[in-house]
Amino acid sequence: MEAQTATRRRTTKPRFAAVLTAIIVEGSVLVALTSSSPGCDGRPLPSDEGVGGEGQPGTGGQGRPGTGGQGQPGTGGQGAPGSGGSSLAGTGAGGGGGGPTGSTSCLRITTTPGPFFPCGRTYGIAYSPDGQLLATGTQARMPNVHLWRLSDGVHLRDLDGISGGTYAVAFSPDGKTLASSGQAAGSGVLTAPTADIVKLWDVATGSLLRTLPAVCGFYASSVVFSPDGTLIATSGTVGPVEIWRVADGARLTAIPYATTVHNVHFSPDGSKVIAAGVDRRATIWNVPSGVLALTLDGIADEMADAAFSPDGRLIATTGTNYTVKVWDAATGALRQTMTGHDAYVSHAVWIGSDRFVTNDWGGSIRSWVRDATGTFVASGRWSSGGQSLGIAVSPDRTRIAVGGADPATLTEGFVFLSP
Repeated sequence: MEAQTATRRRTTKPRFAAVLTAIIVEGSVLVALTSSSPGCDGRPLPSDEGVGGEGQPGTGGQGRPGTGGQGQPGTGGQGAPGSGGSSLAGTGAGGGGGGPTGSTSCLRITTTPGPFFPCGRTYGIAYSPDGQLLATGTQARMPNVHLWRLSDGVHLRDLDGISGGTYAVAFSPDGKTLASSGQAAGSGVLTAPTADIVKLWDVATGSLLRTLPAVCGFYASSVVFSPDGTLIATSGTVGPVEIWRVADGARLTAIPYATTVHNVHFSPDGSKVIAAGVDRRATIWNVPSGVLALTLDGIADEMADAAFSPDGRLIATTGTNYTVKVWDAATGALRQTMTGHDAYVSHAVWIGSDRFVTNDWGGSIRSWVRDATGTFVASGRWSSGGQSLGIAVSPDRTRIAVGGADPATLTEGFVFLSP
């Protein structure tokens, strides 16, 4: 029942309670969040359904080429089936979902802080290790993984992703492989093992390399590479947390877990994984043995996240009552509890060992920095305009990409911020 409750929350995110005034705060300067057009037909795109284009009225059902989606009822029927692995920007012949090919505003992006890109409900965001590419995963029909080149903002391609929506994306340390995980479409049993919810893609060609047979229920909420790129960890609706060998896709370890695990991360040296579950615990496990090393009690039970600092000495977690917590990674002692969010905190992402950022369901992004006394204090605040689910920091630490929404239309997508 615990896993079923958590799953229901995960897949039916609340719409925004009110229209927010979206501003970016940089020191004493306020920069207004601007918006590109919501879609190629100028109308808001739905957040809980595919965000592909409509079929052309009166054409008997085929969607516009490259819009990648199912036509809305009564407006021309269903888009043409996708061709499999990937479709190049502007040339795809339909497909099952929405994203960049469903909006002219997403065919080219800019990393300039402020402009909003209405590319769908963005759960997963990842920079390539060299900072040259950005990948996003959206809750939409396939294709729901999207890839851009950041030097000129060109949309490179769409990947099919996961049939019911992609929740996480991750680049391998060498930048050659992209992992995606998400929700299976049409699953009737929440905790039943479901095929095709974790996939590995060739970044250069967009071809599917391998599907990992994860048995974590009908969605996999998290997929991450180990620092040396040889292992992958996955988690989802219900245990286990699984460790896989990248070279051949073999499962090396299955760590039993009774509840949903929203996020899993490796330690900086790759010797441990930390799992954040809806049981309000973060558990640290040795790799590859799967032996429990430490338990942190009192983290959040919704969108739970826990991550090691780059030096491995601290752990930042989402906390109860919209708090953020910092723990000693060696002893498990709680070092500090911070307030400032007023909605579920989605993630905690480190920017160096003395600073990290958090985002929440209200669209608030907070920065925390360690002062001379060793205490973390609030150092910045931004808004993404609406519910923020995905977040990633660029390798050079000059940009943060976050999921959000256009406050005027509630159209969902992402925006870049300057930390």
